Amino acid sequence: MPDTLPTRRPSPSRPLWRPLDPDVRAGARAMAPMLVAYAPFGLLVGAAVAASANPLAAWLSTWTIYGGAAHLAVLDVLAHGSGWIAAATVGLLVNARLTAYATAMAPAWRSAPLRHRVVAALLLTDAPWALAHNRPSGYRRFYLGAGLTLFFAWPALVTLGMLTGDLLGTVPVADLLPALTLGALVVGQLRHRPAAFAVTAASVSAVATAPLSSGTSLMVAAAVGATAGVLGERAS
Repeated sequence: MPDTLPTRRPSPSRPLWRPLDPDVRAGARAMAPMLVAYAPFGLLVGAAVAASANPLAAWLSTWTIYGGAAHLAVLDVLAHGSGWIAAATVGLLVNARLTAYATAMAPAWRSAPLRHRVVAALLLTDAPWALAHNRPSGYRRFYLGAGLTLFFAWPALVTLGMLTGDLLGTVPVADLLPALTLGALVVGQLRHRPAAFAVTAASVSAVATAPLSSGTSLMVAAAVGATAGVLGERAS
């Protein structure tokens, strides 16, 4: 069906990872313009990291959380003294949307060696998936090139945000940057049924839970959107 990701197998004669591989370079080039959209968001996360109670731990979590919206949500929960269990729960719920991406990617990676699947999972986030999931050939290497580019660029942006302090926080639209960044990535995917299901369900949930606290509303919307995306993928 048109919304189902076809199974792709790399040629046995070409290893998954070679920096000069055309598909790897194509993935890196495709990700480069996306970094411009990510830059303000990364600076905002960096400012939040610098203002946290433990900036070093918050900075190191750039890799362990590896998601700007989840990172901000975790820092916000910790800043309100809710404890690490609540913070971890919020972070997992915000990143729960990645389960829909993983489900869509599974057919293409099922035949890959375990070490390759582990790397793919570590690099999984919105932009690499959005860029690679409809690529007809060289999918795995393209995904790797795009994912590694963001994996190294994102911490650099967060670090720069730490160094620039609260400058971005003075911008009136700073609170909208996470939504704008994710929105820019999602709009192009709305023609695919699972993404449309996830966005619609999360939007309805956000409206329905608007009277609740922002943290609760975010958790519910993330969970509902992720569930709808997985169900939409299975229905496809």
